[in-house]
Amino acid sequence: MKQQRGKAKQGSGQETGRGSGGRRKRAKSSAEPITAYNSRVKLGVLATPCVLAAVVSLYAALTGVDILGGGTGLHLAAAFIGGLTAFTLLQMAFDSKPVLVIDDEGIRCRRPDVGLIPWHAVVGMGTSKATLLRRVLMIAVDDSELDEQAARHMRKRVGLFAAFSPQVAKFEGQMTGWPSIHVPISYFSISPKDLEMLLAEKIQFHGKKN
Repeated sequence: MKQQRGKAKQGSGQETGRGSGGRRKRAKSSAEPITAYNSRVKLGVLATPCVLAAVVSLYAALTGVDILGGGTGLHLAAAFIGGLTAFTLLQMAFDSKPVLVIDDEGIRCRRPDVGLIPWHAVVGMGTSKATLLRRVLMIAVDDSELDEQAARHMRKRVGLFAAFSPQVAKFEGQMTGWPSIHVPISYFSISPKDLEMLLAEKIQFHGKKN
């Protein structure tokens, strides 16, 4: 999906306008929301080597076999890190709630746990490859349009992954002044390509917010 800048609005069959309070109003649409869940298969595959590393490291620590060349302490640390990573991945895999929902109200995201980002707050959106996260959905927002908790969360995440990808860094540069989040989409049950196609069909972006 081509990286773009701008104020987001719904696709065909919808009109947008300003209400008396200055907020953007949006006509209701019959379009189905985009709902993305974590993939148990993908996350299970990622968790498997972590489980093996934790088991082998713990066995080495208990038996005194120096596999890593750092003594018992290093093996215990490796077992802890491997076990914690595996636990986190498996917890994500068996989470039955959707991680991302995109509908007429806006974008609801649980990882990171921002909550609802209403459409009138979205100023830019795109997808990109990121070295450690494989592929991410980038969302830049006007944090003054968010509730206090979501705005604080957004400001803390500015530039967090820009160093991992030139494309992410470029997006951050284009969205200077607007905080953004990066949602990992490679581990969804829906493929990144299919998700990008659904986004392209549902959303149009027109110019940067003034």
